[in-house]
Amino acid sequence: MAQASHKQLQEKARALRAAGRNAEAVDVLQEAVAAQPGDLITQHNLASALGDVGRYKEAAAVLKPALKQGLDAPESWLIYARALVGILDFENGEAAYRTVLKKSPVNVEAHRELAQLVWMRTADREAALVAMDAALAANPGEIFLRVLKAEIVGQMGDRRDQYLLITEALKAAGGDIQVAHFVCKAALNCGEFQAALVYGEQTAKAYPNDVRFVASYIEALLALGEAKTAESVVADLRRHHPDNQLVIALQATAWRLLGDDRYGELYDYDAFVRAAPMARPNGWSTLTAYLDDLVEELDQAHSYVEHPFFQSVRHGSQLSSINLSDSPAMGAFEEAAHGPLTEYISRLGEGADPLRRRNEGGFHVISAWSIKLSPKGFHVNHVHPEGWLSFACHIRPPADDPANPNAGCLKLGEPGCATSPTLAPERFVKPQAGTGVIFPSYMWHGTVEYAAGPARTSIAADIGPQAG
Repeated sequence: MAQASHKQLQEKARALRAAGRNAEAVDVLQEAVAAQPGDLITQHNLASALGDVGRYKEAAAVLKPALKQGLDAPESWLIYARALVGILDFENGEAAYRTVLKKSPVNVEAHRELAQLVWMRTADREAALVAMDAALAANPGEIFLRVLKAEIVGQMGDRRDQYLLITEALKAAGGDIQVAHFVCKAALNCGEFQAALVYGEQTAKAYPNDVRFVASYIEALLALGEAKTAESVVADLRRHHPDNQLVIALQATAWRLLGDDRYGELYDYDAFVRAAPMARPNGWSTLTAYLDDLVEELDQAHSYVEHPFFQSVRHGSQLSSINLSDSPAMGAFEEAAHGPLTEYISRLGEGADPLRRRNEGGFHVISAWSIKLSPKGFHVNHVHPEGWLSFACHIRPPADDPANPNAGCLKLGEPGCATSPTLAPERFVKPQAGTGVIFPSYMWHGTVEYAAGPARTSIAADIGPQAG
């Protein structure tokens, strides 16, 4: 009877996780572990679910004894490594990643995360690639490990080397269509737009409904000034992915290049962009007192010297899942953000456009993270593909720069892909401490580099519409 109950709990947790209801799955898995404490696989699953909801300290506490008791799969060590890094135990986290690679020498996820960890801690390109280079020397036929290295080299700033490495991987892969997609991306990054068009067209034909593949083709068309063709391709893609924010952004970019009035309906800054102060959370006498505590907590938590891979930040550190933190001020962020978000949504109203069409009168926080930019740091222009609203809250703005009044500003409207002709930013928002800027997730946005002074510190969040 106990075994059947345990099995039912496992199946229920599996269904919850498949539905994205990880917090509920944690409760069920904790019950399953209590019902059968010796089941190491259930402990693995519990730790994995805890990690998915940002409860890294608990995930590490579950896995540490389980690993000593015989849970020794590389997948378990990978979850353990992520949990240790999540609680800022970098030395043991790095050691856990290396254990994964001893057991699974070409594990792409472990190589990516280890390289990123070393890079963010040291800003040392060669050190970040040591383990990967050793694996490639022993396994030169591992094409997607070669692809990963090329991508990481680009993320560390060498776009030309990225392109050369990925074209070599494509030759070794015999023209594999998925590798060709990465060649297209690398070509876009270093200005080889004709090559990007060739590879982008190939991959888009092979995967006509896949946003990743078709978006790169659209970007190549925009870079070469083929806005009419790009608009036709993106219109078809949007029929299959009506709420993907990148697809909407690319369509808007084509409309802007074509002088189409529909662009202004999507990028209506007066209607859709709002700056508002955060609310004072319970437990603080004033918003200023809350911000003082929040800055202190963020400064303590930001432990990296360089940016993560595959994110928008350059020359700064990123701290994920701050809304799940057990630190008082970070944990109160959702409460502080609730008021301005609620007011924005109530003012937004209803409409047929892709923003207002999804307005159900409420919202949920998908994720929240903090960025601490160093001088010369900035965000590249980007959108949040899975979002609905974006919330950029400035906690500590940079100092004013008389030589550049827009230094450190949030900028809106400048595409994150090359276009011909080039399109400039359309609006700048000056950061103010404790003020959040809310706008549609499909709006291109980035920041202007700033020269000196205190670190520009912010919290950003992806906001989804009210769950049904």
